[in-house]
Amino acid sequence: MAKYNTTRFGEIELNEEDIIHFPTGLYGFEKETRFVLMPFDEVDCPLEWMQSLINPALAFVVTDPFIFVPDYEPTLLDSEKKEIGLEPEDPFVIRVIVNIPEAYTEMTANLVGPIAMNRDTQMARQIILTTLKYDTRHYLFSEEVRKANISKV
Repeated sequence: MAKYNTTRFGEIELNEEDIIHFPTGLYGFEKETRFVLMPFDEVDCPLEWMQSLINPALAFVVTDPFIFVPDYEPTLLDSEKKEIGLEPEDPFVIRVIVNIPEAYTEMTANLVGPIAMNRDTQMARQIILTTLKYDTRHYLFSEEVRKANISKV
């Protein structure tokens, strides 16, 4: 077990199998190659923290996009799958980075740059989808929910 200092969680202890390895880092954060997923504040919350183990102050909020966008269809090239130890037909886990503004119902997710993870090897890679079907700031709540929240403020 190894200890890591984090700004948000203090000192955490992790087993090597808990660590997610990004051989090429994340876009814009290429030196950030080791992360761990941590629960968000609430037990049943669909959000997670993806805490860097290199930079104690760096943590992203991530979520399973299928909870909010059931018809989301990220596709990985065979070369991208191979990079994280997957065979072409192997299943993989997808997470997307979330932006949470002050009005939480306005939160968005980056559906263009999902994170694909191989849970068997704990290898991951951020991919870039080339389809125009998705946006980097996709609202997670419907317009109806967003407008209802604004009218209460």
